Amino acid sequence: MEKRDNYNVGADAPASKRRQGMAIASLVIGIVGFFTCGLAGLGTFTGIILGCIAVSRAGKKPQEYGGKELAIAGIITNVISLFISPIVAAIAIPNMVKARQAAHEARAISYVRTIGQAQHLYAAGVGRGHFADLHQLVSEGFLDGSLASGETGGFRFTSTPVNVPGLPPMFDTTARPLTTGALGNGNRSFGSNETLAVFQASGDVELKGTPPNRKPANGVPVE
Repeated sequence: MEKRDNYNVGADAPASKRRQGMAIASLVIGIVGFFTCGLAGLGTFTGIILGCIAVSRAGKKPQEYGGKELAIAGIITNVISLFISPIVAAIAIPNMVKARQAAHEARAISYVRTIGQAQHLYAAGVGRGHFADLHQLVSEGFLDGSLASGETGGFRFTSTPVNVPGLPPMFDTTARPLTTGALGNGNRSFGSNETLAVFQASGDVELKGTPPNRKPANGVPVE
């Protein structure tokens, strides 16, 4: 009867009975890295190390360790992920920031309009034809408490009455981003008044009209 040495007997053992944990982990980390920017880099290095260890063990002790092909695939996947991740991040992060800024600005426009409606409701009731400041509108229940501090959603809000002898009561509402720039809360400021028209301008600026001309000099109507 033909004898086989221990190496060959182990090599013929079913793959399912050999340890493949590191090989599988390496491949999984590599695949996940495609969708998570390489798990901030740390994941891809971990995947490469696990894959190399798995390949080494499978070569030295094939009777105990398997999954060499999986480990090689894991190493390749992690290396690719390592080089692709910076490209993906360079594209995705600016888009995410712009989306966040757009959301802040849209919310600011909504708040400006809400403040204008509250001003007119106040004037039609307890104000007896006159407008109020932001604090009064909140304390009288015409605005919710989120505007009590004047800051919310990355913007600073003001609303003040304008009373000029011989002219009807007026008010000015402004919304200015707390920070601007590539990573700021927003890159547009907004303003409105008793006409309820909303104006916008680039940067952190105060959009207020004059008593004769209610359109801010540097403001453009929001469409």
